[in-house]
Amino acid sequence: MEKQTNDTILFRNTMAYDLPNAGKFKQAIYKAVEFAKENAPQLMVQVFIDEEQQLAYSFQLYRSSDDILEHWKISDKNIGEVMKYCEVKSLEVYGNPSKEVIDGILGSVGNDKVSFTPGLVGFHRFP
Repeated sequence: MEKQTNDTILFRNTMAYDLPNAGKFKQAIYKAVEFAKENAPQLMVQVFIDEEQQLAYSFQLYRSSDDILEHWKISDKNIGEVMKYCEVKSLEVYGNPSKEVIDGILGSVGNDKVSFTPGLVGFHRFP
């Protein structure tokens, strides 16, 4: 079988937050997602909260590495506000990001919390 990839990249980010800041954390998430919906290039953003474990799971789908770089550039303020109230426990990256994106992730999150899984085959129905 021949390997078929596209440029689509999926992030799964697991974040831990503390109970005293749960409200501020959620508010920062709402604001960041609303900003992304209106201004950023993601095809999809979904955030799930496990209040019992005090964990949040963010899924973000991008068309390409260029879209990730654009998101970082325009959303830095919102990302910073979210990160004031949480700690990244793990970041899973699915797809084939550019070296610039890989370096940016490793520089921000660190080697010990990140995994990269190359794409093999798939499709999506988004425009």
